[in-house]
Amino acid sequence: MKRFLFGSLTVLAMAALLAACGKRDSTKYLVMGTNAEFPPFETLGGANGSEVVGFDVEVARAIAAKVGLPLKIEDMKFDSLLPALSAGKVDMVLAGMTITPERAQNVDFSSPYYKATQVALLLAGGFIPESKDDLKGKTIAVQLGTTGDGVAAEITGQENVRPFTSAMDAVVELMNSKVDCVVIDEQPAIQFAKKNPELMLVRLAFDEEFYGVAVKKGNAALLAQINAALAEIAADGRNEQFVDQWMVQAAAAAEAEAAE
Repeated sequence: MKRFLFGSLTVLAMAALLAACGKRDSTKYLVMGTNAEFPPFETLGGANGSEVVGFDVEVARAIAAKVGLPLKIEDMKFDSLLPALSAGKVDMVLAGMTITPERAQNVDFSSPYYKATQVALLLAGGFIPESKDDLKGKTIAVQLGTTGDGVAAEITGQENVRPFTSAMDAVVELMNSKVDCVVIDEQPAIQFAKKNPELMLVRLAFDEEFYGVAVKKGNAALLAQINAALAEIAADGRNEQFVDQWMVQAAAAAEAEAAE
């Protein structure tokens, strides 16, 4: 009888556990795809150092609140983001992603939420270009699949472009003197230069770019909610707060850290 009762209790406990797991798995989220190697827009940090944080995360939280779902973040390689979106593995992509006609053929973009531009990162004390033409024939490191990748190829030729899966890897290649420069978005370049005094940022009149939130082609309902959320954070001042927190304050903190 004791063995029977014990067995019955075990079965009931397992059933309860499975039911709880099933309930947990059925929770609906708004899933954000990103590449957490692009500070200050997305990077790893937080209390335990493994949380995805940054400007884009704040924007995504505002969108999730508008949609009425908890936010879930999926961190992956940058060139995997749009395939994951098309496959339905994520609901939206926020990754400092520039709106381009080529990308817009496969996904739908929100209204722009940030204006950006490319810059050149070089080793301090070395070659200083005065224009983009001065980069012709130079070996340029980039993050694979970014607009910087395409810009660099136009300037120096594809044969002189060294693509990497993360911006950090491209910067490390420069710091190891294996390339002449890195072409990268301005804000991440500022962060890298503040933390690494051996790097120098040079602005070369690159074209302006605009970041957008990408959703699966035809997902008009989610796109409308995203645009509404973006309009709200622009109108109520939250966007300026995010800029101050993740760009102004973060750059100052990085500079202070490098000086220690």
